[in-house]
Amino acid sequence: MVRKSVFKYRCIFIWCCLCCVSIVKAQVRDLESPYYIYPRQAEQHIDLSQNWELSSEEIPVENLAKLKENNWFSVAYPTSVQMANYKAGILGDPYKHLNAREHEKLEQKVWYYKKHFVIPQKRKGYSCILNFDGIDYFAKVWLNGIELGKHRGIFGGPVIDVSENLNYGGDNELIVEVISANYGKTSFNPNRPGNIVKGWFLMGGSAMEPFFNLGLWRNVRLEFVPEYHLERPFLFTEKIENNQATIGFSVELFAGKNTLNYQLHPWNNCQISNYGKPSSAPQNKRVKDKLTVVLDLIDKGQIVFSKEFLPEVIEGRCWMDEHFIIDNPKLWYPNGLGNPDYYQAKITLKVNNQLTDCIQFDFGIRTIEQVRSAGIRTSDRWQDWQFVVNGKKFFVKGVNWMPVDALYDLTVEKYDWAVKMARNMGIQMFRIWGSGLLESDAFYDACNKYGIMVWQDFNIANFDTPEWPQEVWEAQVCQNIFRLRNQPSLAVWCGGNEFNPYSYGNAASMGILERNLAIFDPTRCFLRTSPDAGSMHSYPDFDPAWYKGFELIPYVAETGVHCITDPANIKQVVSPGELVDLGGMYDKNFVLEHPEFVEHFAEYNPSRVPRMLSRASHIDNMAKPTLETIAEATQIGAGEFYQVMSEGIQSNYPVTTGLMPWVYKRPWPVVAAINLVDGMGQPSATYYFLKRTYEPTHVLLNIKHLLWAPGEAFPISINVLNGVDRPSFKGVVQVKILDDSFREVWQASENVNVPEGTSVLKEEIGTYAIPHTYREKYFFVIVSLTDEYGKVISHAEYWPRTIKLMEDEAYYQKFVSEPIEWPTMENGPWLKPTVAKHKTSVGFKEVKLMKKNGNKGRLHVVVTNKGRLPSFMTNLNIEDVSRSFYANDNFFWLAPGETKSIEIDFELRERQVASSMKLVLNSWNAKTQSRMVKLVD
Repeated sequence: MVRKSVFKYRCIFIWCCLCCVSIVKAQVRDLESPYYIYPRQAEQHIDLSQNWELSSEEIPVENLAKLKENNWFSVAYPTSVQMANYKAGILGDPYKHLNAREHEKLEQKVWYYKKHFVIPQKRKGYSCILNFDGIDYFAKVWLNGIELGKHRGIFGGPVIDVSENLNYGGDNELIVEVISANYGKTSFNPNRPGNIVKGWFLMGGSAMEPFFNLGLWRNVRLEFVPEYHLERPFLFTEKIENNQATIGFSVELFAGKNTLNYQLHPWNNCQISNYGKPSSAPQNKRVKDKLTVVLDLIDKGQIVFSKEFLPEVIEGRCWMDEHFIIDNPKLWYPNGLGNPDYYQAKITLKVNNQLTDCIQFDFGIRTIEQVRSAGIRTSDRWQDWQFVVNGKKFFVKGVNWMPVDALYDLTVEKYDWAVKMARNMGIQMFRIWGSGLLESDAFYDACNKYGIMVWQDFNIANFDTPEWPQEVWEAQVCQNIFRLRNQPSLAVWCGGNEFNPYSYGNAASMGILERNLAIFDPTRCFLRTSPDAGSMHSYPDFDPAWYKGFELIPYVAETGVHCITDPANIKQVVSPGELVDLGGMYDKNFVLEHPEFVEHFAEYNPSRVPRMLSRASHIDNMAKPTLETIAEATQIGAGEFYQVMSEGIQSNYPVTTGLMPWVYKRPWPVVAAINLVDGMGQPSATYYFLKRTYEPTHVLLNIKHLLWAPGEAFPISINVLNGVDRPSFKGVVQVKILDDSFREVWQASENVNVPEGTSVLKEEIGTYAIPHTYREKYFFVIVSLTDEYGKVISHAEYWPRTIKLMEDEAYYQKFVSEPIEWPTMENGPWLKPTVAKHKTSVGFKEVKLMKKNGNKGRLHVVVTNKGRLPSFMTNLNIEDVSRSFYANDNFFWLAPGETKSIEIDFELRERQVASSMKLVLNSWNAKTQSRMVKLVD
């Protein structure tokens, strides 16, 4: 897709200037390196990430003295140039209104970052390695006026030995030039990036059209390594049996050299290891000093395991490879399988019994394997799709992950909130989508803590890469393998998203990726791409009950439908005048009359909008909806889709072994998208519909389809999905059918024996005869599972309907025989007006602020239905403040006389935290109730 703003003549001028500069200047050293340098602690480490100064020029400067004339502004922490300009008050919030358009000019400037720092005199004599963990995209680096070189790529590097360039004991000035990947290019196409090693999403691609990322966006640090030091340790679990874990341990040892004295391999054609004489081969020159490597595993501040190793070390570089056993280890488990226990690994190098070097990282003992799933193989390429963690087979309840923030405003707090909210939902695995990020350490820290496995795509997505510079790509690949391979939560490596790894254009890129994973991390599952080898991506517009037809698909890696996001958050980014006439959002003039709304509409396409509105049209009248009406209707319509889809896919276990809907959270505040959580971190109703299907034990109606004709026989078939580690039990399944006035018209119950562990129990209970006169109406099917003592274990509800179209024989036969386009109900029946006719009474029984710390807190709420009819779509909201919140349940059925406890975690977004907020209890068929909650720490 071509960018909206084209700086044609200005870019020609820039190109001419760059050509002139390139003629007179000498070759600048390339700084791409495949080697990741591990962070140290204490005096061996200086963090340079915070508090830089930033300014810009029209073209690259030839003399740094010119920068002294610039107007510099402060950047508090690593982020994009766009976000830095906003936070400095220079430009408006790029996520609001049409402010992003004024940020587009930033892409066509040359940016200079500047920082001063002091290095203690006692650090002299160490090798000082300057590490940039992420610059987007082109960079040059100067230290104390000396140009050190240039770099390309966004996921790690440059890495530079600056030992000889530092002013020890005095002031040092570090300057970094950053240029966007589309600088000086009049018609950059993110779907054909040429030699730019970067995903289209971060270059103004679909759903990110307003933004083309650039900047110094990840940490900058100095690591001081002594003459003898460690590098790139790797701990991995080989096997777990008989309450013992066998651990593999590899670490590089340096003596008199450092990482940057070596290269991974030459790039010209040659014989790799050509030892014509013994003197040209590796020399067995043992170091004279005694070196000891100590591995400590620390749990809650206490050393619980310690082992010393006495490696044989030669001058230069060598490896220590060891294996050892840990008795009675704590194991790391994903969410729902056990506790995500892990240790802090501390690896210390001693020289003559004196501590010399130390590296620390999180280490979890676990085995994650893939074995053959059940079912018929249907392809040449066939992945083993059954995940097994620590010997336990299970159905993977996952979701796709986009960056937590579009413009690199990637704080620890944002990651923790989003990942914790996913744990609350029952998520067990994130698929890190290939056009997004090779995710941050903060993301992995949260996944380790909350027990969520990670499928990490590399950044090839939807295109061929014949022009990608191989040295840049390999540097990015290796940097991130070394950086991430110790993470307990990392389960799967994948080449990327929706591309052909077997095409001519991707052969070199895939060769580089596969060979380096085989060398540096052969311990994990590897997929070339998705979809492939049994995984499926599907975005249908049909009755979701048809998902049961994918009965030979072993893994569903993407699927989903659109909905409008949270109205309160939309009002913060789109002007009020545009939040009208939303029912015609696929009309020709809608774009002209609603520019802000369309700019915030992810993947706005008039051919897709009717899909979203067709589902909404079953919920409410979409002729002239308010923002609140269309948001609610699209969310509930999508929620119904996600529920039935998820239940159908899970019921196909053990043939289908996992589900990852698209997509968990949007990276910026869009008004409409396929999403479970909006760009500000607020869950849509879809979050809760899917959450209920991800509960440990789930009962469901194996519904044949959602649309019916009067007089049909409605079969009552139920499934019970039991989760891994769940015990077997005797229970009772009860099914009730209510008409559209909530009058019970059919009921039955069945005793069931639910087997232990991951399983699907199927039972046929009976048939309900839909009356011939029951035309264009909803009816409600309520399914509950109790144990033998009457305790409710799971509950699900459905609202199938009879519609006029199904009375047409031709349409009926087509609808029941093949998936067809979902019909629009312009004249009803509509669910919400149907429900609203039959009133009940709901209220608060208890509201208590359980805890509050700064801008975050938790509420304990008890609600009750005091009426004689069910409360439908009972939901809690927080109003009068800018907020995000999630609950253990929402948008739920509340039976007559039923009382339900709800736990709400909330986050307030104002800089000045409010003193109170309004808690609102809504129901489609009851009067709204509210309580003011005082916010006191």
